[in-house]
Amino acid sequence: MRTVANIDPQAGEGKFEQIWNRVRDRLKADIGAQRFTYWIEPLRVISASETRVVIACSSRFERDKVVESHGEKIAQLFAAFAPNLGAVEFTVETRPKAVALSAISSSRPASAEVAVSMAEPPLVQGSIPLNRACTFGSFVTGRSNQVAFNEARRAAEIEVPTANPLFFYGGTGLGKSHLMHAMAWRVLERDPSKRVLFITAETFMRRFVTALRGGAQLEFKDILRNVDLLLVDDVHFILNKEGTATQEEFFHTFDSLTDNNKQIVLSADRSPSLFDKVSDRVRSRLIKGASVEIGGTDLDLRLAILEAKVEKLSKERPGIAIGSDALHYMAQRIASNTRELEGALNRVVTQSESGARPVTIENLQVWLADFLKVYDRRVTIEEIKRKVAEHFQLKVADLESPNRSRSIVRPRQIAMFLSRALTPRSFPEIGKRFGDRDHTTVMHAVTTVKAFIESDAHFAEEVEGLRLSIRNWPVEPASGEAKSVSSAAPVQPQI
Repeated sequence: MRTVANIDPQAGEGKFEQIWNRVRDRLKADIGAQRFTYWIEPLRVISASETRVVIACSSRFERDKVVESHGEKIAQLFAAFAPNLGAVEFTVETRPKAVALSAISSSRPASAEVAVSMAEPPLVQGSIPLNRACTFGSFVTGRSNQVAFNEARRAAEIEVPTANPLFFYGGTGLGKSHLMHAMAWRVLERDPSKRVLFITAETFMRRFVTALRGGAQLEFKDILRNVDLLLVDDVHFILNKEGTATQEEFFHTFDSLTDNNKQIVLSADRSPSLFDKVSDRVRSRLIKGASVEIGGTDLDLRLAILEAKVEKLSKERPGIAIGSDALHYMAQRIASNTRELEGALNRVVTQSESGARPVTIENLQVWLADFLKVYDRRVTIEEIKRKVAEHFQLKVADLESPNRSRSIVRPRQIAMFLSRALTPRSFPEIGKRFGDRDHTTVMHAVTTVKAFIESDAHFAEEVEGLRLSIRNWPVEPASGEAKSVSSAAPVQPQI
């Protein structure tokens, strides 16, 4: 449980609140109300003592910007207004909590500690702060993550592990960490006395090295081997280092916990069977539990994630209105992982000024230009002709032929329009690819299709669907390469 030390035994109740308010007031006067609201208002003091003052920021980005732009000034103000306090430090706290200032009492000795809030999860010291947004209830499931979700929830509900370790693997940004947070929350919800330690592999390695240098190996081992639930995120950083003392210590901890029926949950970027820098003995230990892959998202899952996020946002910001067309556009164009998808949605909310500006496809193309650019690829006129011909149940030769029947002219015009929109080719170049037609024919086709788009909503939807499907169409294998069955669908990145 997070605590805050009494800063001055003689100061009386409310003394530190006065100091913090003076610091904030001076900052507001110096940097202006707008910058103060954006950067200083969200800051929270976690603890204050004669050795240090710890101020929490909600993200690494916020911390870095505050330290860079205002850190020195904040430290100077604390030194001026409260010279008895220690140095100012900034940390990242996912859910920064305000110090229970009213709880600081002159009746307590200076060394006493005051609890902040019973709502704060009683994690083992050094744990990652739990993100309240990452629960089982907020996890959106689909075909690629349903098994992992079910296994995580089952493991969080039982006393004696039946699969140990529980090993989630896959690429970045698709929910491994979310499930680990959710498990920790659920275990502590069921029994707050449980000792839960949630750390990253990098933190494990750093703390182990520090313990070695300081001769504190026994204390380090005692902390890790006396927990009820150990969650280690990004464990591949440990498994990729062959024959290290850190890896050896990790597996001693592993053995100790499993021997005592304590649950271990690990996450990595690949299956435990694919780590070649661990011994067969170690690999077998990793595999003996439950190894569950969280695969890449499909369109339905991405759409469901966006809809869930928008539903939550609409309660927090009533002015937000994002239509199904906009959500479908984002889900189809941003196909890497949920983290980028959520980042794109946050960008849209910001750019729309919480609903003051309409969320149209045209605005999305501007607001999300850098997101979309990552997924853009070079589209060829040949691809466009094949896709349009397939859509209208024609042959590519029909689009290139002199046939002027309505059933062929309209698809040909659409193909020309898309060739102009999706490729850098000029009107004459496009004309040559369609039976050596004149550039004015292509210009007329583009103008005609634009007019139909503006006047016929069904036609506009059909053309937009074609455009998006072409953008996400898999690239044909190079000449001489075998074309597997799996190449018929876009390859989804693994999480």
